[in-house]
Amino acid sequence: MFARHGSLVRGQFVRSYIAPVLDHLSQGAALPGLFSSKGLDNAWFARAEAYTKKLNSFTNFSEEIPLETLIYENAQSSVKRHIVNYASLLFNLRFALSSLRGCQKDLPNINEITSKELLKTPELTLKYANEPLETGNKNLHNAIVSSFGSIVEFRSLLLNSNLSISGDGFTWLVARRHAIGDSDMQSSSKVEFDKLFILNTYNAGTPFNFNKSGHMDSLRLQYLKRMESIEEEPVENSESSVQNKSIEEAKQTEAYKKTSYIPLLAIDASPKAWLHDYGIFGKQKYLDRVWESIEWDVVESRLPEKTVSYGLY
Repeated sequence: MFARHGSLVRGQFVRSYIAPVLDHLSQGAALPGLFSSKGLDNAWFARAEAYTKKLNSFTNFSEEIPLETLIYENAQSSVKRHIVNYASLLFNLRFALSSLRGCQKDLPNINEITSKELLKTPELTLKYANEPLETGNKNLHNAIVSSFGSIVEFRSLLLNSNLSISGDGFTWLVARRHAIGDSDMQSSSKVEFDKLFILNTYNAGTPFNFNKSGHMDSLRLQYLKRMESIEEEPVENSESSVQNKSIEEAKQTEAYKKTSYIPLLAIDASPKAWLHDYGIFGKQKYLDRVWESIEWDVVESRLPEKTVSYGLY
C-alpha cells in the first residue's frame, strides 16, 4: 500500500503521499541475479521518490485517495493530467517490482555485454528456467497456454514486446474482463475473464486507460464502414440502413466500454531499470533475468476466475 503523511496548511489537514515500500526490497541492498544495489536504486528507490515528490506537488487532499482512484477519477481531465501521470508512474513501477524476487545467478559482467549481443541468434528451446508450472502455478500455466498456445510463445511475445519499447514504458500481462450487464455485475461477487493478452503502455500509460485509444480506433472504423455502406445502398433504403447500423454500433460501443483489463504482471522497459547493470547493449540479457526473477505465485494470486474451465492439465 501507499502510506501517507499529513501536515496542517491554512487550518486544513492536508495529506501527502510518501514513497511506497516493498517489503522484499531494501535500500542499499541488491536484488540477487537481477540488480546490483546501485542498479536497484536507479530502477526503484530513486524513481519512486522522484515520482512521489512530483505527485505531491500537484495534489492537495484532505482524505485518503488510492492511486488507482486518482487515475480513474482524473483521467478525463486535461487540467489534472499531471496527477494522472505521476500516479500512473508510481502505480506501474510498484506493480512491476512487486513480482520480482531475483534469481540464483551472478550478475553478468557489463564489460562482456557488447554490440555482438544484438547479432546473437536467439536460443531455441522448448523449456526455460522458472516456468509457472515448474513453480507449482498450474492455473496460471493453463491460462497462459490457453491464451498463447505455449509457454515458449508466451515468453517470446512478452519479452520481444518489451524489447521493442524504445524509452520508458511497460509490457503487461493482462486478463480481459467483460461486464455483460450491470445486473450481472451486481448479482455476482466473482470477477471473471475470458482470455489473457500482452500489451505495451508508453510513458505514463496504464492498462486502466489503455482502451481509450482502441475505443477511438473502433469508432473510426465503424464510421468508415457506415459511410461505405451508405454509398453502396440505394437512396430509398439509406435512411433505414443507417438507423439499423447505428443501433448495432451503439450496442458494440457499449460492450466495448464495459471491457476492462486486469493487470497480472508488468515489466519495466525504461533504461533506468537496466542500463547501469547491463549496459547499452544489455536489454535482452536484462529481460532474460527478469523472466527468471518473476515470482509466479504473486502473478497467479492476481488471476481472476475463468469463465470456462481450461481442461488442459
